[in-house]
Amino acid sequence: MSKMRLSAYSSFHKVIQRTRLLYEATIHSYHVFYESGRETLRDPAARELKIEFKLGQEIVKRPLKVVTYHARDVYPELLRSTLLIRLVAAYEAFLVEAVEEVSRRSSKPFMTDSRVDFSQEQLITIDSEEGVFPYIVERTLRRLTSGGLRETRKFYLKGMGFDLVDATASFDAIEEVHDRRHLFVHRSGYTDREYEKKYPESGISGGVMLSVPESYLAGAIIMLDSSALHIKRNLESLFPSPSIRQYVGGDLTFPADPHHLQYISFRPHSEQGRSGFSDLSLDIGKGKSLRSIAAWVSDDGNEIRLLVGGTDTDMKALRLHLRDAVKKGYIGSVKSFKVKR
Repeated sequence: MSKMRLSAYSSFHKVIQRTRLLYEATIHSYHVFYESGRETLRDPAARELKIEFKLGQEIVKRPLKVVTYHARDVYPELLRSTLLIRLVAAYEAFLVEAVEEVSRRSSKPFMTDSRVDFSQEQLITIDSEEGVFPYIVERTLRRLTSGGLRETRKFYLKGMGFDLVDATASFDAIEEVHDRRHLFVHRSGYTDREYEKKYPESGISGGVMLSVPESYLAGAIIMLDSSALHIKRNLESLFPSPSIRQYVGGDLTFPADPHHLQYISFRPHSEQGRSGFSDLSLDIGKGKSLRSIAAWVSDDGNEIRLLVGGTDTDMKALRLHLRDAVKKGYIGSVKSFKVKR
């Protein structure tokens, strides 16, 4: 079976790449602006010079001196903290989207002993509108979205059977990045007692404003991408996509007599059991091949299915080939029935 390629990871990795490029390009622009502005400001006449910026339909004038020197440190720091917020939000979205993708492949992660209380009315409504399993999935996704990183980690450990990071990485490090993002979103970057108590090694106390140095942002990018890649590989291995059935058309046009139309299925045990059937090349005698009596054949790698029709002689010849293949162990038991139209 082919592996399930997680589109959630592709989307997240694209965010990672674009965020990094945005940072590199913007920092370069800040540097160019700083050098250019400083050169201009060497002229005493330019000290009070203002530079025009356009925001929407509004044109505003800013002091060149302020903008120039802020481009050296203030703006890069604001950029890094803003990008950190974006990165962690994308990581959280990836974790939930990956669970949603898995739900289309398997119900196993959702088969827990958790109890769900419904009234009869709710149960009937759910069953008639969407079904119980889609409801459970949606309910789980909402819980993960609102429950935070620890709730999501708990689901992955219990439902998927692995952690958000591999054995060589630290979940605590990812949690610190997540907590720092939380402080920038809800406290403008200032620490609270909970953060200071949780991370005493930082030596921070008294509601200090956290910074996001370039090395920290670069490390966070690597850490989150590594975690996502670890999750991707595990999910693709644990929950492969269902087999894709390949169809080959035959030469048979449907006969008017339904008694001449038959559906046949069997599981090949080897390539010898597949040979002649999957490509309709089997010789059934009197110059005929299986293609001449087949409407179609399909093969998903596990089971071969055929829709065939022909004379009594043709069908007898095919049954003999199938019986011989079963005796030799090339294929499993054959299932067949006449198709009524």
